[in-house]
Amino acid sequence: GKIDLRGPGALPLLQRLADNQMDVPVGRAVYTQFLNTKGNVEADVTITRLAPDHFRLVTGSNFIGNDLGLVRMGLRPGDPPVEIRDVTEELATIGLWGPKARQVLQAVSTSDVSNQALPYMSSAVIDIQGVPVLAQRVTYVGELGWEFYPPIERALHVWDALFAAGQKFGIEPGGYKVLDTLRLEKGYRYYSMDVTMTENPYMGGLGFCVRLNKGDFIGREALVRIKEKGLTHKLCTLLVGGAEYLTIYGGEAVLQGAEVVGRLRSSGYGFTIRRNIAYSYLPVALAKPGTKLEVEVFGERIAAEV
Repeated sequence: GKIDLRGPGALPLLQRLADNQMDVPVGRAVYTQFLNTKGNVEADVTITRLAPDHFRLVTGSNFIGNDLGLVRMGLRPGDPPVEIRDVTEELATIGLWGPKARQVLQAVSTSDVSNQALPYMSSAVIDIQGVPVLAQRVTYVGELGWEFYPPIERALHVWDALFAAGQKFGIEPGGYKVLDTLRLEKGYRYYSMDVTMTENPYMGGLGFCVRLNKGDFIGREALVRIKEKGLTHKLCTLLVGGAEYLTIYGGEAVLQGAEVVGRLRSSGYGFTIRRNIAYSYLPVALAKPGTKLEVEVFGERIAAEV
């Protein structure tokens, strides 16, 4: 999902909505959340500043309507003008990730794609076999790589060029389940499962996005109170069982002795580490690495560890 905001009102609107600092240099991508007045997370997005008065918000395909609604509802009478457009259908999204991603990209581009030219969390329009493409140095898998946003009518050309160039490097196409196992290993959250409207960024391990000193934004007062009071629960990564694959759907009970201390959120098998991975909110006293717990999987209690 892609939403463009243009005009003098774009920055003030995003500053009001986002917990992170949006007044960044042109070309910078910012990972941020939109909160409600309780400080809980209403949206989890990446926003890139393409020009002084032009921003592009990228969100999950399931959340376009939600996030477009939040942006529109954030407008206030007397705000500077801002044009808000859903451009999802105009642009494709192609991710290229992995240790050899730069070698593949350089083979089909005349642009400078070095780390100096395109550092992490930056963006630039580059050439991919003659097609101008916005390239964002962001990742959902914990490896070097980019998200590309070609015009929809040129997307297949870009895909074919990248796929052909990647053959000698062992490139493989991957679907969502590939992304899911890698992001679980990396510790990246999935909005609507790991973080929802009932959790705040500090609970969900997203406090690094919060900029309380940037000025007022929706949810700021609540976050100040939450930080002063301290957390009771936080999101933890669990390793469940041994190397064998377990069918875990999420929602399973997490136990310490006879007490249910949490329930699983998202889960999956980490093929790099060959372990079952799951996320769960736990009391902070249990949130220390090495804490021994159990997870009930189809009636059987399976050993687990934070």
